[in-house]
Amino acid sequence: MTQIEKIKHKGFQKLVAFLPDHAPAALAFSGGTDSAFLAFVASRVILHFSTYTFDTPYMNRTEIREAREFCEKYEISHTVISLPIPAGVLNNPRNRCYLCKLTLFTTFKKTAAHDRMQYFFDGTNMDDTQEYRPGRKALKELGIISPLLESGLTKEDIRNLSKELGLPTWDKPSNACLLTRLPYNHTITKEILERIEKAESYLHRLGFGNLRVRTHHNLARIEIPEKDFPMIIRNEIKDKILQKFRKLGFDFVTFDLQGFRSSSYDNL
Repeated sequence: MTQIEKIKHKGFQKLVAFLPDHAPAALAFSGGTDSAFLAFVASRVILHFSTYTFDTPYMNRTEIREAREFCEKYEISHTVISLPIPAGVLNNPRNRCYLCKLTLFTTFKKTAAHDRMQYFFDGTNMDDTQEYRPGRKALKELGIISPLLESGLTKEDIRNLSKELGLPTWDKPSNACLLTRLPYNHTITKEILERIEKAESYLHRLGFGNLRVRTHHNLARIEIPEKDFPMIIRNEIKDKILQKFRKLGFDFVTFDLQGFRSSSYDNL
């Protein structure tokens, strides 16, 4: 009996039954918990399956590297699609997620179709329907299928099932593209994106997990879980952060008393 066959979770069994009827298939693969779980399962139950990762200036370099390493480890077909910042999102408009997804997933479909794929997946789960996700409109328009959503799987389900399967991504912190760190209607430059990525990478190296470095021109606003508040205000940690962030070009460095939360700019 295989790993897949041993799991009796109702939603998981529904997923395993759903996938073979939607093949050959391609998955837009970020390397996060959801898409990694789907990539692993689909690669075991679909004969012709491949993953595609977007490489744009606002995607975290670490995420792209980890996506590649995951596919190598589990022998999953993987292609990286390199794209510039879509013209429509250069000023970070409020509908940027829709415009971005429309551009990226149109290219994804064309690339995968050229590779003889007929079905196109993403990693949307049940919990995503409860959050502000304007990009889902673009996915619906393009006919992108969300197998995790179709199977009724929540984020907690996916983490628990990933752990049961032994996947290293089971407890990986959630992430989002770097555009979410900037205010709406703010001009995007490669330099700003690199500054944000370096700042977040530094905080990860210090031991912080879920976090965001939101920027307001030359001010950095650090969002971390409340449980990490005592750590960030320790003098030796605080001084290191101030020194590093000022070297990166931030004149002011703050941490948000509301703590880490997704899409905090959407509530301003």
